[in-house]
Amino acid sequence: MNEAVARHRVGAYPRGEDTRRRLVETAIEAFGTYGYDGTSTRMLAEQADVTLPSIQYYFGSKEGLYRAAIEHIVAAMDARLTPVSARSRAVLANSKAARAELHAALGDLLDALVSLVVSGSTYKRFMGRAEIERGAALAPVHDAMRRLVLEPAIGLVARLTGHRVDHKPTALRTLALVGQVSAFCHVGPRAALGLADFDDDQIRTIQSLLRQHAKAVLDAAREAKS
Repeated sequence: MNEAVARHRVGAYPRGEDTRRRLVETAIEAFGTYGYDGTSTRMLAEQADVTLPSIQYYFGSKEGLYRAAIEHIVAAMDARLTPVSARSRAVLANSKAARAELHAALGDLLDALVSLVVSGSTYKRFMGRAEIERGAALAPVHDAMRRLVLEPAIGLVARLTGHRVDHKPTALRTLALVGQVSAFCHVGPRAALGLADFDDDQIRTIQSLLRQHAKAVLDAAREAKS
């Protein structure tokens, strides 16, 4: 291979990755704002400042780009949630873990989820639209949520309430606790409070409140069982 060709190929890879990244980031914003049907490939190319054939070259079609956007969100979930999920599972593996440790592990899971979905306005718009328009396409997101958050959370709730993991009300109680996070993702509640979005201080307050709610609910459930 001559030197000129080698330089071209080495330089092309970063440019190609940059084009692909810009298309994915643009797609998350556009699909979240206008929906799948309301977003054209021409719009995506113009907003990403790339040529129209780039979409077909990198993703095959608009559908392929849409799925790449979902894969990007799943990768972000993995990066943000895997460490805290692993720590929670480590606490669960310790049969002698103190109650305070179990509460802290659950609180850390809730904190991480709030940080990901409440502060990630672009992601939450995309997923909100997708749930309504193309829910089945979100299967990888749902699987990541189950694996990274719900499974360890159910284990922690079971230990904190004194029930088995396969006790059906335990899973429902866990969904109720984790589901509180979604209340802060929607435009309606924020608009009712006169907020366009939450700032860092408000997000920390939300995290603290959800920890308090979880502890109060689970301590009461444990006392009721006793």
